[in-house]
Amino acid sequence: MERHRAASDAWDNMWSGILRAQTEHHRPLLAWSARHPAADRVVRKHLLGSLPWHVEPALLEEVAAHDLEYFGRAVLLTRISRSCRDGLTPAQARERYADELAAASQEERDYVERFLDEEMQSGYLQTMAFRSAVAWVERAGRQTWRFLLNPGEAQRLGRPREWLASEELVAALGTRFATISLTALSLWEPDPDSRYPVVRDLDWLHALLVHLPEVPDEARQKARLVVQDTRRALSARSGAHGYSSSGHSAREENRRAKELIATIMPLVTDPVPALPGRRTASLGDPQGIGFKKLADADENVLVAYLDRHTGNDTLVEEALLSFAARSYRKSLTFDDVLARHSAPQQTLLDLTLHLRRRLGGGPDLRGSWAEIMLARPECPPELLRLLPAWSALKARGPRYDTTHPAVAAYVTEALGDNDEAWQRFAASPMSHAGPGAWHRLGDLLDAAVDGTAWPTPPPGR
Repeated sequence: MERHRAASDAWDNMWSGILRAQTEHHRPLLAWSARHPAADRVVRKHLLGSLPWHVEPALLEEVAAHDLEYFGRAVLLTRISRSCRDGLTPAQARERYADELAAASQEERDYVERFLDEEMQSGYLQTMAFRSAVAWVERAGRQTWRFLLNPGEAQRLGRPREWLASEELVAALGTRFATISLTALSLWEPDPDSRYPVVRDLDWLHALLVHLPEVPDEARQKARLVVQDTRRALSARSGAHGYSSSGHSAREENRRAKELIATIMPLVTDPVPALPGRRTASLGDPQGIGFKKLADADENVLVAYLDRHTGNDTLVEEALLSFAARSYRKSLTFDDVLARHSAPQQTLLDLTLHLRRRLGGGPDLRGSWAEIMLARPECPPELLRLLPAWSALKARGPRYDTTHPAVAAYVTEALGDNDEAWQRFAASPMSHAGPGAWHRLGDLLDAAVDGTAWPTPPPGR
């Protein structure tokens, strides 16, 4: 088994390297692999799940559609195996699903027939067949469809990757996955084996709720049952049923599960009706909603949500912060959202003053906020001095290797011809990351000019 795993890993890594190096030849490589099943499976897996940002849009759509075809086989297996569990003989099950079997390919029929064999009618394999449809979306959401469902996770050196596919195509593929996930949700059943509780259905459920234009009431009800079963599993893990889970990985999984439950529940309890002609999705109660959730929301969903909660300045502020996590939207602009605030200019000052507490995060978020402020028609000195110093100085000017002219002018005016102030400013404690990254530009310039001690970084959350 060790030799087999090593060979399998080598085969997988070889194809990953080829596809990353030969980004212009994905289509001919896929055409060649179609004649070699062992290669075809791996090539498709990597195009869809490992480097979808490098795949030409039409090909990405083709590979995604091909992958979704396998879900039908999983659904058929689930329904046939459950009919046998509920009393039908394999022959009766074949008769009941004769039309579906006739429409399936020979490969799909052979796959289903393996589980209808009398020797396979009990034990682990049969249990696996009962859950086949749900297991398919679970595995796909965690592996091959992970980046298509969560494009923000596709990063290199801390920066978002540039996709060949448009944002609209990636969103459309996410909706297609969410649509088939509805079928999986309708087939979901509680795990009857409480001896070894498993937490596994929250990621794909969350993807369904986020990417589906409208969530039917019956799906909301079933989603609440999934959450209920997950809570039971978490309780069992803590030892309530004689089972205890320890170790870093188990604690991390439990933490992740609780975070997802906190995100999912508002999505399945928000009673707001759909608005005609718009993509709608439930974002839950605006009280306590964070900018990250708003950043993940579809543009039309966000606009509709803000419309429903007109006058909620706190919500508007979180929506403004969401642009730091998702600066590009097709038509909704930062100033469109800012205009919804009762005190737009003051809130920019307040948000930037308390940026570490309100936004937090790493260099990308800070840098994005600084660039948004500097890209506006006017960035007055009182706002400029509140920007994180490192991020402001790294904001690009008209050329790639130049400082933004507003920042350069402000620093030059503040330091003037005071050589000592320039030297002190160059030696200031600002940094790319860590607490020093939050030092405000004006605070450091004041200390450099006055020769006083460097200020402490602004407080966090």
